[in-house]
Amino acid sequence: MTAALVAIGVAAVVAITAVVRRRRQPARRSIAIDPFVLSEPWRRYISAAQSAQRRYKDIVAATSPGPLRTNMESITRNVQRGVEECWLIAKRGDELDRALNRLDSTSLQARLESATDDATKASLQAQLDSAQRIRTTRDDADRQLRLLNTRLGELLAQAAEVSVGADTTSDLGSAVDDVVTQLESLRLAIEDVNNQRPGGAGQASASP
Repeated sequence: MTAALVAIGVAAVVAITAVVRRRRQPARRSIAIDPFVLSEPWRRYISAAQSAQRRYKDIVAATSPGPLRTNMESITRNVQRGVEECWLIAKRGDELDRALNRLDSTSLQARLESATDDATKASLQAQLDSAQRIRTTRDDADRQLRLLNTRLGELLAQAAEVSVGADTTSDLGSAVDDVVTQLESLRLAIEDVNNQRPGGAGQASASP
């Protein structure tokens, strides 16, 4: 019995310490989002994500006060996180597009075909290889962000169903968590690619 009480006491102390630490941490600041500074398709993805967020808030606001509405409101912050992750990914995608425009693969390829000395050929080929890596990363971000945006739309339908039916907000919350986790993983993967490339996407140059 004594050992059990000690174990319970230790668990309680650990739990309280964790709560205190969370309370001491500064609140996460919202990220300013402006889709109109981005090019397409990135602007469209962010506008769609913001629209989904607004519709979710409308669904929650239309839900009768009570435990169900309170549970749905608790998911709102994670929906916001999802939109912020979309924004960070879209900004990276826009940077990659601008880097590709600066590199101008068509021009580089034409110059490579007409080059006569090995040093120039090596430089042009290196730039073409860089452009291909950027293109691969950019296209993957485009594809995955489009898919995850579609999932956000599906979650809206689920939220609307929850608001007028049984309280399955735990399932809804888990689904939102899953999308946010995938968005965060995608952002980190894109940032890792940018960090591995000398100078990053923003520093790409088209000059040999």
